[in-house]
Formats: sequence, C-alpha cells, structure tokens
Amino acid sequence: MGIRIDSVTKTYEGKAILKNISLEIEDGTFTTILGASDAGKTTLLRIMSGIGRPDRGKIYYNDEDVTHLAMQKRPVAMVYQQFVNYPSMTVYDNIASPLRVSETRHTKAEIDKKVRENAELLGLTQVLDHHPEEISGGQKQRTAIARALAKEAQFTFLDEPLANLDYKLREELRGELKNILRQKGGVVIYATPEPADALSMATHVGYLQEGELLQFGRLEEVYRHPRLADVGTYFSYPTMNILESELVSRNGGKGLRISDELEVDVTEFQDKLHSKQYLVGVRAYNLKTQKEREDMLPLKAVVTLSEELGSDTELHLDYHGVPLVVLIQEFVRHPIGKEVEIFLDPKRLFIFDKRSKELVVKTYRQ
Repeated sequence: MGIRIDSVTKTYEGKAILKNISLEIEDGTFTTILGASDAGKTTLLRIMSGIGRPDRGKIYYNDEDVTHLAMQKRPVAMVYQQFVNYPSMTVYDNIASPLRVSETRHTKAEIDKKVRENAELLGLTQVLDHHPEEISGGQKQRTAIARALAKEAQFTFLDEPLANLDYKLREELRGELKNILRQKGGVVIYATPEPADALSMATHVGYLQEGELLQFGRLEEVYRHPRLADVGTYFSYPTMNILESELVSRNGGKGLRISDELEVDVTEFQDKLHSKQYLVGVRAYNLKTQKEREDMLPLKAVVTLSEELGSDTELHLDYHGVPLVVLIQEFVRHPIGKEVEIFLDPKRLFIFDKRSKELVVKTYRQ
C-alpha cells in the first residue's frame, strides 16, 4: 500500500513538463524526488498531492484512484519552499489550524496536546505565542512543518522545504527532519535539487531530468548502480567526474585510453565492451592525492579552486580541459594554478557507453 503513479503526463503551453511517469512508493518509506530546476519535481508533487491534475495518467492512494479527488479530501499534508504561515495567527494557532478545520472532530484538549507535542519536536515551544513576523526564517519553516505533522496525514509532501534557509540552518534542520519524518510513518515525499538531502535522509530516490524519470529505487541501489551517466553525475556529492575514453587493444587485452598518459586496463571486462567510445565515471573521493596502492594510475592536473569545507577540502582541477573534483578528507590548501599529481583508482570506476550513456560495467562491487 502507498502511492502508485501510472503513466502520468503533463504539458504546459505546449511544453512537456512530465513525460509518462510511472512509479510505486510504498508505505513507510521516505522518498526523495531529485532533479535540477525545471526538471518537473514541483509539478509531480502537485499532481501527486491533488493540487494539480495530469493531462493523462492516474494517481492511486492505497490502490484507490484519486486522480480527480480534491486535495482537501485526501489524507495529505504539504510543506512548501516558501514560509507559508498565516501572518495574523500565532505559531500555536498556525499549528492548530488544520486540526480545527478537520472533518474529524478534535476536542480542545486533544488539539492542545498535538500542538505542544509537535512544537516540542521542532523546538518551537518558546515561541508558540509569537506571530510569524516575530520569529526567524528557520522557525517559520519549522512552524509550517509542525502544522503539516499535526495533521497526521498518511501522505506528507515537502517541496524544497530547506531552500530558503542558510547553510547552517539547512544542515541543522536536515538532520532533525530525517528523524522526525521517519518516526512519523506513512509516506514522505521530498522534492529537492540537492543530492546531499537525498543521501542524508531518504530510503528511496527518483531522479527526474527534463520531465523524465531516469531511475527510481532504493537509495543504495540508485547510488551504487546508476543506470545512466546523467544519474551518476547528478546523484553524487560532490559530482561524479566524467572522462571520455576510447577502447584500444594492448598485448591481447583491452584498455580505455583517456589521454596519451592515462589508460585503464579493462581486459577483465572486455566481453562486455562492444563500442569504441566510453565515458569513465569516478567519484570525487576515489581520486587521491596520495598513491595508496601500486595499481593506482597517476595524472597531473592544474588547480582551479581549493575549497575548504569544514574538515574536508574540495579540490577543483583542470585536466586537459576537463574539470575534475577531488574530495580530500582533511583540511589542506592548494594554490590556484599549481600543478598537482593525483591518482585514479582503477578498481572504483563506472563505465558508460558514450552514445547511450547507459552503464555498461563497474570495475568493482560495492
């Protein structure tokens, strides 16, 4: 039981926003819909929640067709990117509002109990008598989330709820949301352009690109086995590095030549490699600044940016005109313009067909 989306299509002013989307989201899961701006995430959430309608296709809740059922008649709660609260109401009354208009009658004591429970859960107890303009941006969004949770809906939809918060608040609330929403149960669907949101919170992830659902599944499956180069590149933090290569023959074996000085031996996988051109994907943490094993392959690149992020460093490089990102798990500084030697792990690669962008082989199992 849960939500089933069957062949949903939506167009706007002649442009396809969603293209034949089908997926099933099980009860008890936390699903992230991931994608860049204009990928169709918000439109999909609006149709799933009942705010919008598809041009074609159907939406099922627990195997019941609700495609044309108004949102008000569905067991749903919605949290938006904007801080949507009632300005004339206190934080207490904002949280209580869905309970007061619910078709299920609640006593004053029941409402008070639910309001205070959710306020405590989201750290709002001290501001319950304040109005939205008197509290911080983080508290405004917490209020919107508390109001959604108080409704105790089976299906909770969140449309980029952390987008308007600063970095520190995003990190803080991301961790809290993971625990709060997983405890809540039911179905949670969270739309975001941020891979870090999915990686830190979700049990399942779907990747949307230009209205197409390129992959959907358990978080670990999508992350470890991206079907397409576009999925692997986007659903990675930092982004997956992609290097063009050509399949060449060497001494009875096969290699992927990336440059004149860099070639990966793929003899072990040659029975799966039937094209001439491939894309080699390597995650940022699988490029190293130290040679950790004898089989690691050296390459030299020029530093374009060294970004220190807490205890980690993101090293941005130029390798023959190809941008690379190296994630170093320590705080180090590298001057811009400096040539550095890094090492590629040949046992940690994704090989995609260049034309179709489909995953052909991984050089490791994880």
